[in-house]
Amino acid sequence: MSFQEDALIESRKADFGQFYQELLPALVEFIDGIGIKPAHTVLTQADQYLPYLELALREMTVAEEDRSWLLTRMMYFIGEYFAQKHGGCWYVNDIPGSRFSGRYVVGKFAGFSNQNLMVDPAEVAQAYVDTAVPRQLSPLLSEVEAGLNAIASSG
Repeated sequence: MSFQEDALIESRKADFGQFYQELLPALVEFIDGIGIKPAHTVLTQADQYLPYLELALREMTVAEEDRSWLLTRMMYFIGEYFAQKHGGCWYVNDIPGSRFSGRYVVGKFAGFSNQNLMVDPAEVAQAYVDTAVPRQLSPLLSEVEAGLNAIASSG
């Protein structure tokens, strides 16, 4: 592991508590702000919010000054979606040299025997937000799901 990679991982681990403390209320506020009610149950039933969220954001034009805000909220939703679906959790990937090293990821899924499977919700959120309108979230999440299943079944 390089010094730079080690420093990034340690910095992310030090900031993880604050990141996670901000995540849940920001996600609820986001869902509430786009008019989906009751907003708080997104914390336990994210999959049921997918069609409503997708509909609300399908035609949304994202101004450059709003891009970071939307990316963060979509990262929170996507992470919670996969964490809930597969019994996983948020954490800092500390596997040196791995694709998502030093990133906040969702993984350690109870639903898969391979405990190294993980999703980088920020990467998925970026792909979604950067898609031209009308954008769709369901196919993107299905693609990630297919990738998880392929890796899980390969060994």
